[in-house]
Parts: sequence; structure tokens; C-alpha cells
Amino acid sequence: MPRATNGTERALKALGLAAASATAALAFPLTATAASTAIPSCTTTDGVIPASSSGSHYCVMGVGNGGSPVTALQRSLRACEGQSIAVDGIYGPATRNAVLNVQRRAGISQDGVYGPQTRNAMSWHVGADCVGYQYGWG
Repeated sequence: MPRATNGTERALKALGLAAASATAALAFPLTATAASTAIPSCTTTDGVIPASSSGSHYCVMGVGNGGSPVTALQRSLRACEGQSIAVDGIYGPATRNAVLNVQRRAGISQDGVYGPQTRNAMSWHVGADCVGYQYGWG
């Protein structure tokens, strides 16, 4: 059976999947696993917060993801969380490290994977302001 990559292992761990159940799904990308049904991948944005294709902010992404949801995350990491990263739409090592810094500061699970806990711990760049998720959306 195929072995998970570190990024997939971290994402599955963040989703709370046991190793045995996760191993069965590893032949496919995270978006094709049962885990993505529970917490879908972030594929879009509402302009500020990464979102799933249904518009829900309850989504996950990590190294290898890209596009507008990553750009939104990077913009807020840079403007509101003081992270010195490029806003390039690529969830690479620098974005992972910035997410780890936020997770560490917030005292939540530190895996470098963006998900609901990280979303709630961050401030989001809205216009000229930075606001907490609960204040603006929760």
C-alpha cells in the first residue's frame, strides 16, 4: 500500500483520521479522500477568508495548495499576523512556517496545515483593518 507524504500525513492528522483509516485513502490526493467530505479543501475565497466550493469557511489546505484561497491567507498572515512572507498564491514552506507561527502563538495544534482552528486563531485583513473571525463572520 502507498505511504503518505509528510504533507498528507499532517493534513490527515489535522482532520483527526487514525493512521489505519488514513492509509486506505492514501492512493488518492487529500481532496479525493473521505476526509475531504468531512472537511473540504479550500478552493475559493469570499474575498477575505478561504472557503470551500460551497462557500463554507470550514475548509483545509496545506503545502501544495494554491490560488485565491492561499493568496487570501497569505495577505492576512502578512498584514495582520506580522509574518514576512510573499503573497504569491502558493502554499509552500514559507506559508507553512507562517501558519506554524500563528498556531504556536495561539496554543493550538502545530502542524502547519490551515483549518478551522487556525482560521479562528487568526486576524483577517479587511480593508484597512484586521479583525478576528468571530468578530466578522463567526
